[in-house]
Amino acid sequence: MAKVTLIFKLPYYTEWGQSLIIAGSAPALGSWNVKQGLALSPVHEGNALVWCGQVSVPAVFTCEYSYHVVDDHKNVLRREAGEKKKLVVPEGVKDGDVVEVRDWWQDASEALFLRSAFKNVIFSATDNAKRQLQSPSLSKTLDPEDIVVQFIISCPRLAAGSTVVVTGSNLAVGNWKAQNGLKLNYVGDSIWKAYCVLRKSEFPVKYKYCQVSEAGVSSLEFGPNREVDVDLSSPKPSRHILLSDGSLREAPWRGAGVAVPMFSIRSNEDLGVGEFPDLKLLVDWAVNSGFHLVQLLPINDTSVNKMWWDSYPYSSLSVFALHPLYLRVQALSDAIPADVK
Repeated sequence: MAKVTLIFKLPYYTEWGQSLIIAGSAPALGSWNVKQGLALSPVHEGNALVWCGQVSVPAVFTCEYSYHVVDDHKNVLRREAGEKKKLVVPEGVKDGDVVEVRDWWQDASEALFLRSAFKNVIFSATDNAKRQLQSPSLSKTLDPEDIVVQFIISCPRLAAGSTVVVTGSNLAVGNWKAQNGLKLNYVGDSIWKAYCVLRKSEFPVKYKYCQVSEAGVSSLEFGPNREVDVDLSSPKPSRHILLSDGSLREAPWRGAGVAVPMFSIRSNEDLGVGEFPDLKLLVDWAVNSGFHLVQLLPINDTSVNKMWWDSYPYSSLSVFALHPLYLRVQALSDAIPADVK
């Protein structure tokens, strides 16, 4: 069976006594057992502290994985936020090839926009769910001087009809002209990918991601240029480089909202203490007012002592049970007797 060497590289600053481990769905990554995962070692690359590790896997290999910060006893101190990362070894790798995964730590701020509230509601106009999925393919026959770079970027806020390209300091990525840049393919879950074949002599390459609107207007991402380089002094340089570049760098998202206690939401139908069905009216009002968010004060059941101090909303008896005070009794059933109504 053909085997390839996977090399993981993750820039991440730790504190004294901390280290990083990759745990994943494959046995080579511990089958989600962190203590049996792939331990990484720190290396200084310029001003960055990069955690590195390698493992041998079959040439046809897919898995899910995530990074964990652990102490000296491999107790987990911190996990990545959001969904698990997905790894697919590129097609066309040969026995003995080195595949390098240049990764990023996914924090809560990035994972936030991948949650259903944003993905399915606030950013629903992006139409990511309606985009046609395209699998990036590599058609060129490689020679010993070629290195395959796969660009991978997450764009959860991309406007409907827009596409993503890579442009940079090389002809293969458009020589900093967005209209000539390398077009990425949408592969689902807000992820865009594309292959690019570069000669060893063409490294390093500086680049940026760029949004291109349906009308053809291009917009480069914020921040400094990104860069991909290859260590050609290595006895066996990487033949495939997977650039997991995190999220497209753009202006911070801003959204206005309203925070309100449930007992302050009133309508002509309720009893004057706030009722759950009135949330529909509140959402309609928020949409008409241009708001994106509605935040409710706690609505959990606080009926602990059966006394007046049960009105304190932060002393709940359950994190799941909702307070029966906010039920609209007449909406529970059509069979309620008239005298009860």
